[in-house]
Amino acid sequence: MAFQFERELEKAAIPFLDENFSLYSWQVPLYNRVVDCAAIDKEDNLVGIEFKLKNWKRALEQAQKNANAFDYIYVCLPNANNVDKVIRAADESGIGVLIFHFGIEEVKVELPASKIKRQWQPNVNYMREFLSQRGKIDN
Repeated sequence: MAFQFERELEKAAIPFLDENFSLYSWQVPLYNRVVDCAAIDKEDNLVGIEFKLKNWKRALEQAQKNANAFDYIYVCLPNANNVDKVIRAADESGIGVLIFHFGIEEVKVELPASKIKRQWQPNVNYMREFLSQRGKIDN
């Protein structure tokens, strides 16, 4: 099984999201960008997730650009040979890494995210308000 579209990876992550988050929403606008998934975990932390099939460097760039709206930020990628490179690069930036494992068809946390230190409160408030209105919207 391989994904042809990012949307397929997002759908495959739904059981992980349902288990770990009390609220989440897809394609959340943030200025001239879109966050793939914004969520509130069971400890009331705001979490952003960027999904990518191949270009993990782009996923890390997007996560960094959106980080000030969240408590924690992750990238979610399918399992591939470059996972160690992704983890090293993400760890330097405090970005967490979620990997979809094809053999078990599950998303696993490979690297927990670090708490975002430089939040911008208007973005944090916007995300909380957006999630409170849009709630758990599935793909």
